[in-house]
Amino acid sequence: MKHLNKVAMGVGVVVVSALMTLPLASKAPKPFVPTDDPLAAYKLGWTRALPWKKVIDIKECAGRSSTEKWAEALRRLGPGGGVVYFPPGVYRFQSDLVLPDNIILRGVDPKQPDAKRDDYYPQARFEFPRYVPAFTGEGTPTETAFKVIRLENPATASNVGILNIAVNRARVVFGGGADHRVGKNRFVVGCVLTNAAGVDSRIPDRTAGQHAWQRYNNRHAAAISVHSAENALIANNRLPEGIPDDFTMDGYVLLDRGKKPRAVDGVVFDYNNRPGIDLNGFCIGGAGGSPPDGTPETHPWGFRKGGIIRDNYIYSTGRTAISFGGDGTVCTGNVVRFKPDVTRWTATGAQIASGSSTNDNRAVQMRGWRWNVSRNDYEVYKNKLADSAYYFNDGEGLMHEDHCNSTIRDSRLIGNRGNAYLSLYKTAGIDGLLVENNEIRTDGGIQAIYVDANRNAGPFPCKNVTIRHNVTRGTGILIRGTPAAGNTVVGNRHIGPTGTIVNAADAMLKDNVNYAVKTDAKK
Repeated sequence: MKHLNKVAMGVGVVVVSALMTLPLASKAPKPFVPTDDPLAAYKLGWTRALPWKKVIDIKECAGRSSTEKWAEALRRLGPGGGVVYFPPGVYRFQSDLVLPDNIILRGVDPKQPDAKRDDYYPQARFEFPRYVPAFTGEGTPTETAFKVIRLENPATASNVGILNIAVNRARVVFGGGADHRVGKNRFVVGCVLTNAAGVDSRIPDRTAGQHAWQRYNNRHAAAISVHSAENALIANNRLPEGIPDDFTMDGYVLLDRGKKPRAVDGVVFDYNNRPGIDLNGFCIGGAGGSPPDGTPETHPWGFRKGGIIRDNYIYSTGRTAISFGGDGTVCTGNVVRFKPDVTRWTATGAQIASGSSTNDNRAVQMRGWRWNVSRNDYEVYKNKLADSAYYFNDGEGLMHEDHCNSTIRDSRLIGNRGNAYLSLYKTAGIDGLLVENNEIRTDGGIQAIYVDANRNAGPFPCKNVTIRHNVTRGTGILIRGTPAAGNTVVGNRHIGPTGTIVNAADAMLKDNVNYAVKTDAKK
């Protein structure tokens, strides 16, 4: 018995020992999901409060399609929101992608982090439907394409954003609700957008004899459009030339300059003929230089604070690359490249363009007060008219104009470089402006630096303007306004044949090189 027990015990020991040496069943490693604040480097404070810690990996969600997985991710996050994380891969959506409150879309961090470089491309890719045109009958319905990443409740949605995602065939639109109600803390960072254009619902105009299949770009549909009551960041995004889905329409009916229908060939639906980035863009004053001019009291939505547009790359064939409103908006370090020698029949899709037409080609359009536009690098070109030797009436570099705008107060243009003029045009009053260390080269004609407080209807004050240490090529510098006080034009240098300083604002002139000086009697 003792012997049997010893044997049994021995067997037991052997069995236990064998079990102990067998490898344990391996578990698949849990997929990595980031929970850090990827915007911490911007040192904005408000980004720390975003729901970075609560993350759902969309590839871990049930569903047969990206749309079903997206719905499951939102369900799992619940009403408190959080981050939907997109690992490397292609995600296909057939409809608009709609973000509830407190939802962030986050892709994997790019291997190369600088969106201004040609090799920048996020590894998480969103694909939306391509518009396939038909040039007969009613044409292809626009509802089949032209999708948008947008907010479910634009009047209230806060703490929302999209990060490190390549988006093909959709725009990002974080808009507002009725009566200019809008949430806060919104961002678009590290994204690449291609074929991001809207379609103009007014085209075709059947009363003008246009075919039902005609289509044209919506001139106000920016690739990235963000409205935010407070705190907005649009940074490190890339709008490249890419491989566009452009299509050409022959037999396109436009109204000629005599308002008669005319069929032309070669009208292009150009996906890069669109506004690039728009932040809190509103009309905050009278149209066409008429009063009233916007103030925080009359147009509070035009003077929102905490807006930043920085380090983006925008390729355009037409329209305004960057536009913004606000109080204290910062626009810095952006690169803008327009394609030269683009020929167009029309700017509107309805009329044949003339020399007085504008396609709004400009690098940056400023609205509001206390903006800081610095270190931007731009190349802007006018489009050619298809049936004449003329160009469109645009092609500005950095522009604050009287149309739908405020006066200028305590604003800065520092260290910008570009081939088109810096234009503060008929502003109805300036009090506080620094124009410093810019290099502006033009082909002549209008001054490279053009600061004009007056309007056609009469003079307006020009005060506390400093224009210093700039380099100009082309024509020179103009400063104008009445009454004038505290203005200086100091240490500027003109390259090429002698330039001109037009001093019509009683500015103190000192140490300017290679300029002739004249006083402009036009007040």
